[in-house]
Amino acid sequence: MNELIAGGGSYMLPALFGIAVVFFCVVVFISMRRAVRANDQVLLLEALLREQRKQTKILNQLVELSCEPEIAESFEESDSEQPAEEPSHLTFRAER
Repeated sequence: MNELIAGGGSYMLPALFGIAVVFFCVVVFISMRRAVRANDQVLLLEALLREQRKQTKILNQLVELSCEPEIAESFEESDSEQPAEEPSHLTFRAER
C-alpha cells in the first residue's frame, strides 16, 4: 500500500513543472499579443498625426491664399467704423 502512495509522488514534480511551463507560455503569449496590439496602435496614431499635419499645412495655405485680401479689408472697415474718441480697448458698461 505504501508503494502505491509513494509511487504517485514521483510523478508530482514533473507534473508541476509541466503545468508551470504551460502557464508561463500562456502568460508570454498574452503579453506578446498585447505588445503587438500596442505597437499597431502606436503606428496608427503616428500615421494619423502625419495626416493631420499634412491637412493642417494645406488648410493654412488655403487660408493664406484665399483670405488675405478679405482680412485686410475687414480690418480697414473696422478701423473706419470706430470713432476716434473711443479707446482701442474694451469698455464694460453696467446693464440697466
